[in-house]
Amino acid sequence: MALLMRKEWRLNAAVPQAGTLAERILHSRGLFEPAQVSAFLNPSLDFLHDPFLLPDMDQACAVIIEAINSHETLFIHGDYDVDGITATALLSRFLRRIGVPCREVIPDRMTDGYGLTSAGAARILAEGGRFLVTVDCGIASLEEISQLRQAGVRVIVTDHHECQPTLPPAEAVVNPKRSDSSYPFRGLAGVGVALKLIQAISIRMNLGDLWQADLELAALGTVADVVPLLGENRMIVSTGLARISKKQQCGLAALIEAVGLSEKTVTAQTLGYVLAPRINAAGRLGNASVALDLLLTEDPAVAAVAAASLSDLNRRRQEMEISIMAEAIQDIDNNFDFTGSDLIVVARENWHHGVIGIVAARLAEQYCRPVIVMTGEDGVYRGSCRTWGDYDILAAISAASQYTVKFGGHRKAAGLVVKEDELADFIQAINEHARKTLQPEQLRPTLQADLEVSPAELTVANALALQQLAPFGEDNPQPQLICRKLPLSSVRLTGNGRHLKLQLSAPDRQNQLDAIAFGLGEADDLFAQGDAVDILFSLDLNEWMGRATVQLTVRDIRHSDCQDELLDRPWLAEEAYGHCTDLKPLMNQFRVPLQALKPSHNEYKAVYQFIKARYGEQPLIADLSLLSRRVARSYGFNLNGFRLARILTVFEETGLLSLQRLGADRVRLALLPAANRVRLEDSPTYQRLQAEEESP
Repeated sequence: MALLMRKEWRLNAAVPQAGTLAERILHSRGLFEPAQVSAFLNPSLDFLHDPFLLPDMDQACAVIIEAINSHETLFIHGDYDVDGITATALLSRFLRRIGVPCREVIPDRMTDGYGLTSAGAARILAEGGRFLVTVDCGIASLEEISQLRQAGVRVIVTDHHECQPTLPPAEAVVNPKRSDSSYPFRGLAGVGVALKLIQAISIRMNLGDLWQADLELAALGTVADVVPLLGENRMIVSTGLARISKKQQCGLAALIEAVGLSEKTVTAQTLGYVLAPRINAAGRLGNASVALDLLLTEDPAVAAVAAASLSDLNRRRQEMEISIMAEAIQDIDNNFDFTGSDLIVVARENWHHGVIGIVAARLAEQYCRPVIVMTGEDGVYRGSCRTWGDYDILAAISAASQYTVKFGGHRKAAGLVVKEDELADFIQAINEHARKTLQPEQLRPTLQADLEVSPAELTVANALALQQLAPFGEDNPQPQLICRKLPLSSVRLTGNGRHLKLQLSAPDRQNQLDAIAFGLGEADDLFAQGDAVDILFSLDLNEWMGRATVQLTVRDIRHSDCQDELLDRPWLAEEAYGHCTDLKPLMNQFRVPLQALKPSHNEYKAVYQFIKARYGEQPLIADLSLLSRRVARSYGFNLNGFRLARILTVFEETGLLSLQRLGADRVRLALLPAANRVRLEDSPTYQRLQAEEESP
């Protein structure tokens, strides 16, 4: 399915009007006291909270130190995602530095499932484990920990996931989200809790700053787990990024080399979008040990082999993702009704379970709608869910929970298991809930911007000031700005047609503004030199030969208002037409001649030719305001969305295409095979339009 949809821009109403760009954005994020601002702009490990404020931290240290003094082997049970793998490596590397033998246990996603399961507990018992520390898991493993305790294993749980009413029967449960916790910061990742554990052990054993030796791993796991980059997380990530730039962590240095970024500055975005997916790929495809080996080794040759293997696994993951996406889109195109508020649920047998979560996220982004992707095997379907906007996907699953074997997660993402013979009932039940709770306005693509700026504010000094708000991530996004009515000096495709390279001018600037619009290459035929455009972007810097210049990283671009309502906001005319029997009231309301509202013969021909040549029989979801501009640019004439809507209605009535109206400006259409010659004159809409006459 092809998509051509206008994104709604939303300005943050909390941003004040006075102050520098950085001051205004900081204020909107709750930072206006000088001490707050200073602490935020200068994150330091000196401001970390006392680790012993975490519940059960004293007891956890006591048990671990007892094991150390008894020369026991410590088992560390992590998880197969980046947070779990980095937490496992962090604790293991710390303990090995002080001579403690360790045994790392990472579950297999395909055979063991998430966290500490009965299979993991059996493995620990089979190997004679007597002391176990969980990282990034364990809070929900009540039966497994009870089994281990009964067998004489001493268990410490460190986790950051939400707690159940009953805690596991471990000797210590270290989790900032415990209901009885007085710890000042609840947002730590699993690797962050592990870092606090080794900080506490270092204090008890007088080991100084040894706990800081692998902060790079804590930074990577924190970013990858998409926890808020505020408070302690900001301190951990900021310090860890500075360490990564020194390339002292053997495994990460090899991975950075393998992806060709050795000469580039590593940012939180590098961790989240380049390194983390490669480490995750190992766990997704059932081979997490490769990622753990990378982070544990001190041998550059071993690290290079592991990094290359992770890149290969990531390529395999991408190939699987592309294949599953294509099949899922085919099912959606053939079966889904976009006129309602149902959730998108796609299910097939034998899709790879480790990849369906990524597919669900991409489909939700593509269709602006919550998505559940399910894979079936042996009479059971396992699913991964991703929401869109602020819709609570976990509440939706809960409403259909009578048809699930199990489920869990949070309002943005969840997982579930459903028996094959109850799958249809589950889909019906969850969509009955969605029809009551999912509103049409929640299904529109939106972009959030911090504030609107003038071209004069797009300076190197302001770009540098905004960079001080980094590292960017969850709850601290990179500031997004809006600038309007910029003349487009040039536009060209780059990156094999995937991106747009733009040059913009402005009357209050001497120099052109350089801009890059990643992933917007499809918009190439919507814009041309001389167009006035509005852009939503981040203010960045481009450094070349020691000289820094402003570069705008454009997330969205649209034509500036041209004071023609039929081009700027055609949906207003569309809504008004629903209350009319002819075009004359619209001619009066919008002060336009009949030709502005009534399609010409050439326009019917051009629209059909364009859709057939550009999209064939592929379904298209499009905003009329954008599709009309695209057709007009292609054929060199003016066409507004209102006339386009009339043309499409005529085509629907004559059997040329299928048409679903998804609002005043949005449609879903698909050309139908033309069996016989079609006469437009047979369309009631065409007849009514032809009967319209110019007012005297």
